[in-house]
Amino acid sequence: MRQNETYRLPPPGVAPPALVVGKSVTLRHVSCGFSEEEIEQRYRWGLDEDLQYWSGSIPTAASLAAFRADVLRARHTREPRRDSFAILDDQGWLVGMVSYYNIVEERGQAELGIYIGERSVWSRGYGSAAITTLLGYLFRHTNLQVMYLSTYSTNERAQACYRKCGFQVTGTMRKYSSRAGYYTDLQMKALRADFLALFPQRPHISATP
Repeated sequence: MRQNETYRLPPPGVAPPALVVGKSVTLRHVSCGFSEEEIEQRYRWGLDEDLQYWSGSIPTAASLAAFRADVLRARHTREPRRDSFAILDDQGWLVGMVSYYNIVEERGQAELGIYIGERSVWSRGYGSAAITTLLGYLFRHTNLQVMYLSTYSTNERAQACYRKCGFQVTGTMRKYSSRAGYYTDLQMKALRADFLALFPQRPHISATP
């Protein structure tokens, strides 16, 4: 970033990069769309009860047709406080989704959401690769100063991934949900300066898929 250059989190109407290419994953913006095979993959993920429990943010629908319509609609409708990317492996295969939401422009902050939907590639580093690729883009090319997230205190695998990506625990809170009952929510954050010191490699950004 040049000294007098000002970056902003991409507002509605301003196109984010189509692709953000990291070391082992590529993030493809949702505006690029999804193939029929990928739509079916994502629909299947939404039916996975374990994924829904641990993530709580996987889109679902009553039928594949309804889900397909939702995906096609989302391609052309950008939420004002959320942006999402598909996570692709080095062969271009869809393995999960990552997003940042609850964007507060004036504070330079947002929250992270991620899930790896394909069970066959769990524990292979795709989650941490996707997070560091996304933050590498956001912390270098927007005014984002801090990324927050929350997870179950019992989700030790996720916490290990987040710590690997530079997140630190900031606190806990007792919560209740109809899915999980009473649980302890663990809050974490990653600061821009700390992250850039840990991960100096720049992801490649492309305006076209």
